[in-house]
Amino acid sequence: MPLSAPDFERLFVPGTRHTLPGGDVATVRLRQDASLWLPSGWVVAGEPFMFGAMSESEDRFVQQVPPGRYPLVLVLAVFGEPGEQDAYEVIAAARLVVRDEPAVSWEMAVCAGQDVSELGDGEYFGYPVDGGTGGFVDAASLATLGEKNDGYYFDRLLISLDIRDTDATAPATLADDEDRPLLVAFSSGDGDGNYPTWVGRTADGEVACFLTDFFILTDASDSEDDEPPSGDAPTSASEDSTIPPRPPYATMPQPLSRLPNTSSKIATSQNVLATRANMPGS
Repeated sequence: MPLSAPDFERLFVPGTRHTLPGGDVATVRLRQDASLWLPSGWVVAGEPFMFGAMSESEDRFVQQVPPGRYPLVLVLAVFGEPGEQDAYEVIAAARLVVRDEPAVSWEMAVCAGQDVSELGDGEYFGYPVDGGTGGFVDAASLATLGEKNDGYYFDRLLISLDIRDTDATAPATLADDEDRPLLVAFSSGDGDGNYPTWVGRTADGEVACFLTDFFILTDASDSEDDEPPSGDAPTSASEDSTIPPRPPYATMPQPLSRLPNTSSKIATSQNVLATRANMPGS
């Protein structure tokens, strides 16, 4: 059986405490201070350093949404207690919200030519990361990002990501001349690997969101050790955290650097077929 989507709606409730397999305890916090403009509604997920070389037709997901500007919600795993010297946050998942409704079902986000029914046990389609960064972009914006002089897009992206030097979970965006965010980038969980993106659907079957999972909380125990949020738990997506940022853990790659072949085969130029057992921490 292919990798199944966990119950993200339950796992990612703000304030919920999860006991991880190694014994660490993480508390969920949501962060929303970025958005993405989708002029065509064709979503692409991947490592942003590669966006300038990706294909508008081959690397977009087949699940299309109405054009518009949509908020990005980062699901943070908070380790330690606020105010403690060694407390830090990690981005557990990134959710591009299309409809502000609960997702009652989940399906794997796939590109043209990818068939979930052909996947083996624990396999999934996802994008490779070797620079500690994930992101979303509209397929129609890929050409805009690649039309500048060599290195222009890459240099702008690196500058925007400098915000992580002081705030490790802060998202970064690149905007056009009308201040519309063409892409949004963020740290990819614990670092490098292959990460799946899921499509959440509403009770009416409409696309509610695209969610990239970085396998931080989806290994969490489903036992009674998991605690629901308390009355004073952090529930606001925009509130400031008192937890010091975790130091950056990944160095930036050179433009279009060759990705390590950690999967059994390449499904498309950017989306690989991977096995959950090959992921860090599994």
